[in-house]
Amino acid sequence: MRYELAAPVPAQPLRAHLPMGDERVALTSRWIEVDGTPVIPVSAEMHASRIPSALWDEVLHRARAGGVTHVATYAIWNHHEPVEGELSFEGDLDLRRFLLTARRHGLELVLRLGPYAHGEVRHGGLPDWLLEKPLVPRSDDPAYLAHAARWFGAVAEQVRGIPIFALQVENELYDDPAHLLTLKRLAREAGLDAPLWTGTAWGGAQLPPDELLPLFAGYSEAFWIEADAGFDAASASNFYPSLERDEVGVGADTRDAALMPSNLDLERYPYATCELGGGMVSAYHRRPYAAPRDVAALALAKLGSGSVWQGYYMYADGRNPRRGMQESHASGGRNDFPELGYDFGAPLAVDGARRESWARLRLQHHLLAAFGSTLATMPAVLPEDAPTVPDTSSLRWSVRSDGTSGFLVVVNHQPGVELPEHPDAVFAVRLAGDVIELPPVGIPAGSAFVWPLRLPAGEALLEWATAQPVTVVDWQGAPLLVLAETPGVEARLAWAAGSDADAVAAPGGSGPGRWSVVTAGGRTLARVLVLTEPDALRLAVDDGALVLEEADGSTSRLGEDGWTRVPGAPDPQLPAVQLRELRSVGAAPAPTRGGPLGRASIPRDWSGAWAAELSWGDVPGASLVVDWEGDVARLWHDDRLVSDALFTGREWRIGAAELAGATRVRLEILPWHPDARVHVALGRPDGVGVRAARLELP
Repeated sequence: MRYELAAPVPAQPLRAHLPMGDERVALTSRWIEVDGTPVIPVSAEMHASRIPSALWDEVLHRARAGGVTHVATYAIWNHHEPVEGELSFEGDLDLRRFLLTARRHGLELVLRLGPYAHGEVRHGGLPDWLLEKPLVPRSDDPAYLAHAARWFGAVAEQVRGIPIFALQVENELYDDPAHLLTLKRLAREAGLDAPLWTGTAWGGAQLPPDELLPLFAGYSEAFWIEADAGFDAASASNFYPSLERDEVGVGADTRDAALMPSNLDLERYPYATCELGGGMVSAYHRRPYAAPRDVAALALAKLGSGSVWQGYYMYADGRNPRRGMQESHASGGRNDFPELGYDFGAPLAVDGARRESWARLRLQHHLLAAFGSTLATMPAVLPEDAPTVPDTSSLRWSVRSDGTSGFLVVVNHQPGVELPEHPDAVFAVRLAGDVIELPPVGIPAGSAFVWPLRLPAGEALLEWATAQPVTVVDWQGAPLLVLAETPGVEARLAWAAGSDADAVAAPGGSGPGRWSVVTAGGRTLARVLVLTEPDALRLAVDDGALVLEEADGSTSRLGEDGWTRVPGAPDPQLPAVQLRELRSVGAAPAPTRGGPLGRASIPRDWSGAWAAELSWGDVPGASLVVDWEGDVARLWHDDRLVSDALFTGREWRIGAAELAGATRVRLEILPWHPDARVHVALGRPDGVGVRAARLELP
């Protein structure tokens, strides 16, 4: 089948039309510039007060190594001031030290100030003592504003002298733009300022025009819908390249469904995101699963839709700093969450371990680091017959283009349904009067990729390729272009007329991938390395050099003469985890419902829980990893709750910082009640207990 579109030269963007930016950061209507260069920021949400401070350095290092350029964090008010007048920014709550650590790793900062944050926090982060006062929260009530101003002043003291890229006041406020403007004024009066001020814009949110950069969201699945709702159609929309920025389903249970459409002219703003699902947290009643390929396909669909800011929520899992800080039915919340655990299934786990989604997103981030300044200026162009929900038979594709070159994006992946293969697909894209036509290819089911159209590599010009650009580095005096194969598709390349491309042996006679050299008139214009997808997923770029991470912990570095293996530290022999049953399983507690929506609540009766003791030898820095089955689990060290979890089908990780030196813990697991109105995407287990437990160095 033939797939055609014309990518015209876009009109010049609007400039200097928004009162944002400074001498370094500027906005156009289509992209963000830093020091005059278009950029595509990659921001990673990780909450400082939800990550043990002992892990900050390693987690931020791994985020930077994953291609993250900006770190975003909430300042969660009730974490820092549970008792009125007793503010704490010490230890694990040391916001200033977290931000300075991020800066040391070369990360720009996005600070979400509140006062209201949501984030599945008790009362959205508003302290209990505040809500007990005679005031109207989240409004211009002078009594509320006085406390908000004091909170902003406390945060301002923590960030004084630290450059901030963007600030956000409030979160998910849909119908009071005047209040958002008041909060921005109060924050500035407190001494807080940044080039960009942002606001969450999904759900038809009303923002003060031209005062806040609207940021959007998109998740692969939802915990905020009912247990028996099936797959959320709003989530499905995120797997279609589209010019519609607003994913109306996000947090739909927190707002009036009859809200008016946004009051913003979005043509004035670049398409930016702050909550692309890096995973998905589970509420008790609904426990989704965001597979690594779901996370990567969603992010790519947003690039194919014109996003110029890839912001992930969450990028790193966390835990609440103490008990009772979670959104819960007991505190009036719509959903019931574990007391401590905030397991999003994110690219970085609670102990800093890297999940598969970390590598899959890094592959896209390599592309943005190498080609983002060009891609940022390219708006998305969709075919006239672009499919929308619920079409699962048509091919989903788009082109990002400046009218002369571009990137072809295909997303043939959607969770919950196997999209069909598209055999003999012929893409024909009109650029600057010419048509670039690719040869017939079969688009495999489940694939998601980006292919280049007229991509420069030094003096060479790649007309097209059926492989994904990864990066380009200088090597042996010429550009080395790295491409990743699209699984199931032969990697073919076509170079501009006058250039010859010949296959060559790998330098040094060995190494991964297929090499070729591009020449013209006897001169080497560029070299090309085409990697398989598994090899591309383990590729790092370190100070302009290619590095492959090996399974044994060593690395291979590409030097002038080929790949050189650099040994890693040998894996230590970790002691086995011993299990001793303490109590057999009893009766499941009767299901209960709570909250304003009457959803299933986490059981409070633990008398029928199966219990066991887990013990092991002391290994500094080791995490405890438990593969378990049941409904809800808690881990205790003496009378201290170490961690808790809902069964999702994924392993439960408990980091060394949470264990705090414990080598003997008590595990409790509640059995399922057959009448519990609970959805588990990966399916409920049959039994109760531990399938396996081990120590692991993350």
